Amino acid sequence: HTRLAPLQQCVSLYTKLGKMESLQEEYVKQRPGAVHKAWFSYAPKTYNTSNKPTNAVEGMTSSDEAAAAQQAGEAFSTWLPTWYETVLNLLAEERRQASTVFGPADAPEIVVKVLREAFRPILPSFQSRLETVFSSSPAAPARGSFEAIGSVYESTLRFLSLAYELVAGSFLDVVESGSAKTGDTGLELYQDMQDVFLQVASPFTFYAQRFADLEGKHTRVVAGVVSKDMQQTVGSISSNSGLQSLQEATSRLKDLAPFIFPMVEGSLDRFELFNGGYRVGAALGAIDKILSNHLGELVIAIRSLSAAMTADVNKLADDFDEQHVLCAMEVLNVAGNFRRDLRNFESGTRTRMKSLSERMVDFLGQEAEIGRIASAVKGGSMSVGSSFSLPDSLSVVDIDSFLSKVFCDDDQSHDEMNSSLTTLQRFAAVSDPSLAEAGLYPEAESGVKRLASSCHEFVFDVCSAVPRKHLNDLPQMAAWREGASTDAFDSYGTLPQQYITQVGEHMLALVQAFEPFASDPATLSLANEVMDGVQDVALQPWSEFVGAAGVLGSDSVIPVLMRGKEIADLVLNNAALGEEDAVLEEGASEDEIASAAFCNAWLDCVGLAVTGRLLERIMRIPQLTPKGCDHLTADLNYLVNVFSALGVAGHPHPLVSHLGTLATLPDTELKAHIMSRDQGSDVQKALRIIESRVARLRGLGVE
Repeated sequence: HTRLAPLQQCVSLYTKLGKMESLQEEYVKQRPGAVHKAWFSYAPKTYNTSNKPTNAVEGMTSSDEAAAAQQAGEAFSTWLPTWYETVLNLLAEERRQASTVFGPADAPEIVVKVLREAFRPILPSFQSRLETVFSSSPAAPARGSFEAIGSVYESTLRFLSLAYELVAGSFLDVVESGSAKTGDTGLELYQDMQDVFLQVASPFTFYAQRFADLEGKHTRVVAGVVSKDMQQTVGSISSNSGLQSLQEATSRLKDLAPFIFPMVEGSLDRFELFNGGYRVGAALGAIDKILSNHLGELVIAIRSLSAAMTADVNKLADDFDEQHVLCAMEVLNVAGNFRRDLRNFESGTRTRMKSLSERMVDFLGQEAEIGRIASAVKGGSMSVGSSFSLPDSLSVVDIDSFLSKVFCDDDQSHDEMNSSLTTLQRFAAVSDPSLAEAGLYPEAESGVKRLASSCHEFVFDVCSAVPRKHLNDLPQMAAWREGASTDAFDSYGTLPQQYITQVGEHMLALVQAFEPFASDPATLSLANEVMDGVQDVALQPWSEFVGAAGVLGSDSVIPVLMRGKEIADLVLNNAALGEEDAVLEEGASEDEIASAAFCNAWLDCVGLAVTGRLLERIMRIPQLTPKGCDHLTADLNYLVNVFSALGVAGHPHPLVSHLGTLATLPDTELKAHIMSRDQGSDVQKALRIIESRVARLRGLGVE
């Protein structure tokens, strides 16, 4: 009190002169001198390499600059809370001193003014330091860390919460001492503190308003590291790589694929921090893009892996082992696990959006009520003393809600008709059918479908390598041009040729190759997440088959022919199993049923593709002698037996037994059958063209 005596005398004098306002203004300017000095004396070390002096900036590479920005962010986010502590100490001291010097009634106002003055001259410097940590311009290079900006902002919100508590405490001291001005409940002080919040947080305005673009810029850099790792993982794989290399590559991709989810969880954290639920569409769109880009990199990696492994089909076929199938199957878990993680992430997002919408409702309601009271007081229609009670504290969430609305809300209304609120509630509404159908992350969902498709193709390429090798030279085989034989052994019938027995043995071996993978319920559950559309990988050989037969404009006919069900009654001989023929024996467990369904789905897929490739190769045979027809029929009948043994519904495909019958059908019957086709049906027209091709191979002309 002795130290403050001269100042108290000045207050007394200036009060008599009626110039108290001038004295307070000068007093407030002088009080934060120490904290200003502490702010401007902050000088972190700049990035330094072993051959560069400290503070050197000339000749820095882009990686040097990125490291410097990262270092600056870490240093500033560590130092800033200590400076905020200095400011809080000043405010705590001012709370006591202002009451002593200017009287209890004026103390809260003085504390607020000192707080304002503490930040007034440093705000441009504050903004500059933030820009050094991470630029608020979306067009600027992505150096540093947006996470560091978030950390600094959180520190700022915590500081503002503590500063408010000191100011409110100062006012409550006045109320308790009975020194408060008549009717003053702190409404004006509350509004002054809101202005302080805006002043102190103003350097973060652009970061909040440009959140979606800045988050995308930041995460692209971080995700790029993972993408580079994926590229390096598959870049070392070639057709000469051993099974172990393939296993290591698929295992590494399995580890890298879900790496994006902690990143986008961080994105949601920062959205909540900077935007508080406002501009939700842009934010979720940015996150959707982040996920989609990562999925695109995964698709490229899987396709690169598949291309490398199948570049030399003959080598893959020669080295083929059941372990190749199991290893390839692991990529299904990559896609299945990603789809499950995406679904969980989307569910978590909706939960967050619901929480944010509830928070927004509460805040808008409170602000609407305060605004109504303030308007009534200003108009003289309400007594201040009975209308408002100053909160003794405001949480970080309370302050963040206020700043988010001011910075990011394009609709400044404070009621439930606020457009930002209705948009947020729509994203949070799980029961909204239209939104549930589209999903929160539509680009990512499309990306998962592409990833699943690339995984299907990889598994298919591995599983079909052996049949592709043995069917490749089928059209040029000499057996199709053989003449009639006088060998006594031929009286026992024509045996299937080696190429078709190797194909058949491979198909039977696939059952054992699939079963270990399908026997693990957890693994199978993941793979089943992405089994939709697996048959699509079989379309290509069927498309080539139809083209080789000479069927034009046949896009709509191809899937009909491939499925086989629609032509079951249009063929001469159909040995395909029905659904009832392919069911497991009574008493099978749920796990056994699920395992069988998975194996059969892949046997169906590979079987369809092998059938389509075989038919395409047959269409390219130049000529069939009667003996050649016997060979073809024997080969096709063998395949019918193999597929019948597999017990998969829809197999053997109706066209396999049909072509076997056509090959040995008497000439007149074959011609009559072809001529009986309904030319008005696209499917029957296609069948007629295929049958006519077989007739020409036999040397028969059909009009």
